[in-house]
Amino acid sequence: MNSTDSTINQQLTHNEPMKSISINWISKYAIFIIILLSIVSRMPQLFSEHLILDGDECIVGLMAKHFLESKEVPFFFYGQSYGFSFIEVLFIRVFYFFLGPTEMAVKLAMLSMWTIGVVFFYKTLKAIGFKYNVWIPLLITLLFIFSPSFAAWSMKARGGYMTSFLLSSIVSYLLLQEKSSIKLSRAVLIGFLLVIIYQSQALWLAGLAPFIAYHLYQKKSVRYGLTMGGGILVTAIGFYMIKSGLSDFWSPKVLGWPTLSVESFISILDKMYIHFTGFYYLGDTMTPNFITRLLSMVMMAAIFIAILVSAFFIYKKKQTNSLLPISLISVLFSLGYILLISWLGPRYFLPLTGFALILFSLVMDQIKRKTIVNTILGVWILMGVYSLYDFKNFAFEDKASLTQLVAKLEERKISHVFCEGALLQWQINFYSNEKTIARYTSNVDRYPKYIAAVDSAQIYSPNQTGIVGYYYEGLIKPSKDFSEINKRYYILSPVSKEFLEYRNFDLTRP
Repeated sequence: MNSTDSTINQQLTHNEPMKSISINWISKYAIFIIILLSIVSRMPQLFSEHLILDGDECIVGLMAKHFLESKEVPFFFYGQSYGFSFIEVLFIRVFYFFLGPTEMAVKLAMLSMWTIGVVFFYKTLKAIGFKYNVWIPLLITLLFIFSPSFAAWSMKARGGYMTSFLLSSIVSYLLLQEKSSIKLSRAVLIGFLLVIIYQSQALWLAGLAPFIAYHLYQKKSVRYGLTMGGGILVTAIGFYMIKSGLSDFWSPKVLGWPTLSVESFISILDKMYIHFTGFYYLGDTMTPNFITRLLSMVMMAAIFIAILVSAFFIYKKKQTNSLLPISLISVLFSLGYILLISWLGPRYFLPLTGFALILFSLVMDQIKRKTIVNTILGVWILMGVYSLYDFKNFAFEDKASLTQLVAKLEERKISHVFCEGALLQWQINFYSNEKTIARYTSNVDRYPKYIAAVDSAQIYSPNQTGIVGYYYEGLIKPSKDFSEINKRYYILSPVSKEFLEYRNFDLTRP
């Protein structure tokens, strides 16, 4: 043995105990740390004065309330035959038991689902296995936790999004765990979960598809594949039966022919940038702090660099993990469906974060100098910590005015209102705990019972019925029937049929 060989052996012998300590430490404490930080990182938002449910979240909150009161079993988001929400409803019902039907209960329920999903994201990274750096699964998971793109969305009840994230994390783990074993029960479970993901929010399936194909190729078992197909078929039939007769009040066109131009490419990059800041609500954007803006640009750059580097490694046959090309295809698929969406909102990039971080972790593992890698990830995570703390200032509505509006309605004993805000109606219903029932201008909506109740009150209890809308000067002359809330909302009660028709309310029953 020459001196060089002797030195190498001494280094390996010296490093082995340290590596063993690292592995044992991670195995013992990692999941606890992940759960703790997932919760603590959201506290600035949870205890912020700006914490509020948007209109769609209020719908899910009302669905859980109706389920708790045994009024109905809401499998899908009200008014739709897509957006499977029953799992979210179940989680919210548990928190209603302790906290009542409150915004905090809804937010904590979604946070618990998201946290479980993050744990399975970590377990997925552990199942992949890393050659040079055992810290990558934990560090990448912490990067996920402190990513601005999920700062607000980790607690949003938007009818299927959280369900798809959670179940996709579980499916990813099932696809990569125990690669050599063939268990038909696992095939059935994967098939079952894939259908639920499709019914909840199908966007995650694009990134999962390459891993599913790789999983089936690895098994090399026709019986296993047929069993998974059987699980998909049986579950799909079950959903077909559940969905029969459901309302299709909201059935927008989602897919369209791709528009390939410089303008469309710039628009996609712009929406991606907005998504990774996390500072948006529907189509409205807000300006976050410098660190959050920087993190968004870093994330976008990291994704495109990871795509190029991984493609280079694959071309040169230098990859150390057979999952690298699969992960690359997964990210490309997660970007590819963006071209087919007819109206592109920032939220449609939500699946990209997880699949991109898997690819990023595989690329980082190619770098043998783990100290450099871990330092970069550590700085990135610390920037994310600052960013998430600043989300306490994230506000898309004036919560104080909304709560004053609800209180004024209760004070004036107005039990039913015609509402000029499509999403405001749901906030009134939720935040009043249905003490005030609101309906929108159309006589067809997601929950017809509300329309019937308000229309009936207009006829039989006109003094307890009114109209709520957005205030502007000159709309209504001040009187005892008129209330103005912070120059944002107005209330008029009682209200005449003529005025309702003037304000474009459709009073004819469908």
